[in-house]
Amino acid sequence: MELVFLYPKFLNLLFLVPFFIFVYFIGLIYSKKKAMMFSNFEAMERFYDIELFSKNFFALYVNLLILILLVLTLSGVGVQFVAETSDFSYVIVVDTSTSMSSNDFYPDRLEAAKNGAKKFVNLLPVGVEIGVVEFSGDARVLHNLDSNKIKINMAIDAIDYGEVQGTNIYNALLAGDKLFDDRQVKAAILISDGQLNVGNTPRILNYINRNRLVVNTIAVGSDEGGVTGFDTISEVDEDVLKSLAFNSGGEFFRIKDVEDFDLLFDTLLTKVSKEVTVDLSFYFLSGTILMFTLLWVLHNFRFKVFP
Repeated sequence: MELVFLYPKFLNLLFLVPFFIFVYFIGLIYSKKKAMMFSNFEAMERFYDIELFSKNFFALYVNLLILILLVLTLSGVGVQFVAETSDFSYVIVVDTSTSMSSNDFYPDRLEAAKNGAKKFVNLLPVGVEIGVVEFSGDARVLHNLDSNKIKINMAIDAIDYGEVQGTNIYNALLAGDKLFDDRQVKAAILISDGQLNVGNTPRILNYINRNRLVVNTIAVGSDEGGVTGFDTISEVDEDVLKSLAFNSGGEFFRIKDVEDFDLLFDTLLTKVSKEVTVDLSFYFLSGTILMFTLLWVLHNFRFKVFP
């Protein structure tokens, strides 16, 4: 296991640490000389029940920790190690068309799809890159490939019904495939009710085969169908989803109940042992914000000399 840095030049900012310490102690000396000008200094000290000359080293430590965390965040710090992980990078593609508002799942198909997608993310081994795309009549990238599960789950939570009517699977897979760049081992997880009404299946198959994109499809909906937000009955069209999966080397799954999501993702995961890199920048940035908040609280309540 070793630390790696995406932008190592930012580590030079750590030379600010001794500079901060120097300035801190110079400030203490200056404050002491200035305070000696008060003839009633001892009375002030008794009145406020504090030591004006106390060295608040804890505050100094917090400041230095904030600086170090911020520098590590800017440097793109990560940890590299060998682990059991997946060869594949994934893009989760979620249908947000009107038919996904059907109530045959609680509270509707879209929420069930989002919950299932987050289960898949949480089951993935460490180091797997995941992207998020939503689509209806058009497609929108919600998150580029990232191995940080917290950020990916936040992107999935942001999925909402599309403003453009229709179900454009071609544009969705096109947008998802572009996220992979030059990665060769790649797969899409397409969650939809399969009601393709923009484009045609042969065009989609031609694209995914030409670009060697594996498409795993998940059909969401009960046998009876459900009532959409527009009071229309929406049923599942398995044919398109089966065709995409079988012709791309992927898997097709039919989800008739929310609990079915728990059973299918193990089928999709194949683990290999390889070197992975986990980006820690998000966690160091969170630590920076937390420590800055702590410093602000201390400044206003603990270390504030005068009210």
